[in-house]
Amino acid sequence: KFELMMMSSRFRTAALAALLAMPFSASSFMLPSAQRARVGISLIGGSNNEGIVPSINSSARSSVNLDELEVTTSLEGILSPPSSSYGLADVEENIPTDLTIGALEDETTSAWVEENTVSLDDIIRDLDGIPLSKEYFAEKMGISTENIDSYTCPEQDVFRGFMSNACRVRLLPGGETAFYKSIVFEELDHAQEKLKNSPHKLARDVQSYKVVADFLSSKACEEVTKKAGVHIPKCYDAQARPDHSDPMKSKFSFLFADYAPWNGWYQQWLLQEDEECKAALTTLAKIHAFFWNGSTFWDDADAAAELEASIWESGSYVQPKAQGFHQYKEVAKEWETKRLKFEKELSSFDYWDNLGERLQSVAKECGYQAHPFANEELTESYRKYRTFTHGDPKQANLFFRKKTSSDSKDVDDDEPELEVGVIDFQWSGFGLAATDVAHFLMAAIHADRLVDGGEEAYLRYYYDELQRYLVEFGVCSTEDDAIRHLSYDTFMEQYDTAFLDKCRLVIAYTWARFTEPVEKDDEVGCARTMNKTSYNKSIPNVVWLASRCDEILKSRGV
Repeated sequence: KFELMMMSSRFRTAALAALLAMPFSASSFMLPSAQRARVGISLIGGSNNEGIVPSINSSARSSVNLDELEVTTSLEGILSPPSSSYGLADVEENIPTDLTIGALEDETTSAWVEENTVSLDDIIRDLDGIPLSKEYFAEKMGISTENIDSYTCPEQDVFRGFMSNACRVRLLPGGETAFYKSIVFEELDHAQEKLKNSPHKLARDVQSYKVVADFLSSKACEEVTKKAGVHIPKCYDAQARPDHSDPMKSKFSFLFADYAPWNGWYQQWLLQEDEECKAALTTLAKIHAFFWNGSTFWDDADAAAELEASIWESGSYVQPKAQGFHQYKEVAKEWETKRLKFEKELSSFDYWDNLGERLQSVAKECGYQAHPFANEELTESYRKYRTFTHGDPKQANLFFRKKTSSDSKDVDDDEPELEVGVIDFQWSGFGLAATDVAHFLMAAIHADRLVDGGEEAYLRYYYDELQRYLVEFGVCSTEDDAIRHLSYDTFMEQYDTAFLDKCRLVIAYTWARFTEPVEKDDEVGCARTMNKTSYNKSIPNVVWLASRCDEILKSRGV
């Protein structure tokens, strides 16, 4: 980091101009303390050759005296990968920012602050557009205002996504952190796009953020955290203003406890370590068993009723009800065009000419069976398998941390274990555990771990973990009972169906977002595509997915 302390009018002005001429490519800046002047600066993107055109908000231009400015900036982390995506399922890029321009604290500037507080920052504000105060963070996080002088949003922790924006907030001088997420539909380009092309998805998205707010504040969330040991970030505050009559007027904000890297938490581009894959599967098994139909959780009638009202009747981002039933009829057509992105890798396989047509012939049936609680005709026959599903368990929604067990008094005998933090419950609802597991294996794990028997090994591992937790949480009295309750063959039948259903989504929709192949050892590319799913960035995963789709179809005589 470096600081420019401008000692005279001439040097201050020159230094600020030089700073603004640096080739940054994004705009969003730190908010100093509520007692200090906030000046909004917008940097209009340029390059090393073209430079930057600085633009100061007009009201600030007429009021700010450059002679009184102190400029502090940071270049650290500009090219580093984001340390946290924090549940932004729709994020495609992180935008680095860390520029504070604050007027010196004297009577003149204090008076100016009261009348002309300005900020172009579109994240750190409440739903009425007012910049958040230090008092807000103090109240919600349970910290005395006397211990907070200011707060900042470090450049490497600002994220702008398709349908939300967020950043890590650091309180000063103590250094406490939290994660603030803002969703204002009218200000999101992608929401405007959906309004034109897929208006039904806006109503869906509004409900998805309400699901997050309701679940994180529910007793069910508290119980699975406490009794099952599942790590879910505390929600300090959730503000929801859904507008079902006009979805574009909907607004939401969340303040979460932080999975901070300095507390040991980290994320992966794709899961490539066996320990991480198994730890994630164990966490899913705990969640599924804890909420399984007939578990002890359901003995609490009030908590059960609250959960029923909080989440989707049928969970999952993948399900046809959420994506649109038209996808059933588009698989063959989309395969014909999308496959060309991977012609070099796929054209030699015998399914090159007909995979889309074959998949489309069973897509509707697979959609119903993979998500039975969206169909009243299937609900009763699948009720014994009904459980809470995350709905979007890709790797970007998982955090990991090594922890030393404290069970043994002898430190030398302690064995490290891997904890898993789970975020982003927009698509959480009732469903089949196998559907959640299929989504996880297909979206989160690198193909190198899935080939040569890897997929089958992880499915067996998850199944064994599930049997153990079905007993622990009262669904079954013994593991033999658990096996009779859900046989491995039944589990695999459900898994294969869910696999084919997800292939419908990938081919008919998400491969449109595959814009660049990235190798696992490409650090810059991995950082850039951290929040993309495996089949939208990894060629080996594309080949594995298409080939497995073909194998499952053939095993069913299709």
